[in-house]
Amino acid sequence: MSEIAKAVSSRSCYLRAFLCLIVVICLIMLTVPLAPWKYTAYLPSQLTVFESFFVRNSKNATVKELLQDISRRVKVPVLDCAAIFKGSINATVAAKHVLSNISVPLSDSFYLNLTEDCDVFQKQRGYIMSSLTDEEEQFPIAYSLMVYKDTEMVERLLRAIYRPQNLYCIHVDLKASNTTFEAISAIANCFNNVFLSSRRCDVIWGGYTVLEPELNCMEDLWKYSKWKYFINLTGQEFPLRTNHELVKILTLYRGAVDVMSSVKRVSFRRFPRRKGPPYRLRIVKGQVHIVVNREYVDFLLHNQIAKHLLGWSRITQFPDETVFAILNSNPQLGIKGTYTKWPEESASRGSFARFKNWDKSGIPCAGRRVRKICILTTGDLPLLGQSLMMFANKFFLEEDRVVIGCLEEKIFNDTRDEYMGTKVFNTTPYLNADFITNKVE
Repeated sequence: MSEIAKAVSSRSCYLRAFLCLIVVICLIMLTVPLAPWKYTAYLPSQLTVFESFFVRNSKNATVKELLQDISRRVKVPVLDCAAIFKGSINATVAAKHVLSNISVPLSDSFYLNLTEDCDVFQKQRGYIMSSLTDEEEQFPIAYSLMVYKDTEMVERLLRAIYRPQNLYCIHVDLKASNTTFEAISAIANCFNNVFLSSRRCDVIWGGYTVLEPELNCMEDLWKYSKWKYFINLTGQEFPLRTNHELVKILTLYRGAVDVMSSVKRVSFRRFPRRKGPPYRLRIVKGQVHIVVNREYVDFLLHNQIAKHLLGWSRITQFPDETVFAILNSNPQLGIKGTYTKWPEESASRGSFARFKNWDKSGIPCAGRRVRKICILTTGDLPLLGQSLMMFANKFFLEEDRVVIGCLEEKIFNDTRDEYMGTKVFNTTPYLNADFITNKVE
């Protein structure tokens, strides 16, 4: 009888142990969907078929929830941004009554306090800590951000373009206040792929110091080998495309360099003794906004011809408007992706780098103009919504918080919808642009 009791007791122990094991496994499985903000890369060899299926579907579910939550949080209160984008007069008039007070401005001290815990900062501010798609993960983009004020605008720009596979170099002008520099530094320190430029400059408009910070960031970014394209931004710009859409567009570029230039607009008064660049390079005037491949950046940083060109540019005015464009307008240099035809701005040539409303463009400006540039406001949203450009310039957040709020709402809604498969990006307008089909191979 004692032997039977022992056997029963032993089986009971085994049963209890088995039940405990089942409970532990269930608890482990339940914790997976409770970590939507953590992005973990699993190797196939580390997972069974069942585990792979479970992790993949759990991740997809939590990312959807994350994107939906961010979209809810960035929604502009009271106003109908979708109606404003469609040109609704009533919705636009309603927005004009709350342009500067639709939301509370965020101070430098706010960011200094919030970034004391980076995990809390990322969650509360709604950063997307996932590459979202394999296509995006395999196509990292490198950015430079030239900033000197308005930490909130800089942070909202960063949030709108942030993905963990991309790289971000931020140059804070030496003229920036100490609290602005400290706040932006604290934000950068909360990410492994965001950093401040290794050298700071006192940027003076029209001089070499406008170009120098771009070069410094390029050098800092060059150390990272995986990025495909480099885009330069300022702290007063905002994206018109999601990261997924940017990757789609840049993939269609097939290595093409997007830097506009003009021979007709060259002003020789900007050059000492009207002396042109070295090596008899074709001289052009171009835009400062560039979208360029790694080969272009490599040539600019390391080629002897580029170094001589940069030396010449030091004694010129507005070198940022000549150096980038000259390298893109001299195909004999052999830089992959640069333009092979006559470098003149035209509607047929195309460029998708920047929406910028100049006074001579013939495009109405809903706000005011500063140095002949339209400061974009809520009334410009219908134009921005229809634009094919990647980014828009420029915004004064302190004057109009609605325009940034609505652009933000659209970007995160589009990101959510693309991920969930309810929105498909139309790439047709970007196919076979002149600068894409006529490039150095």
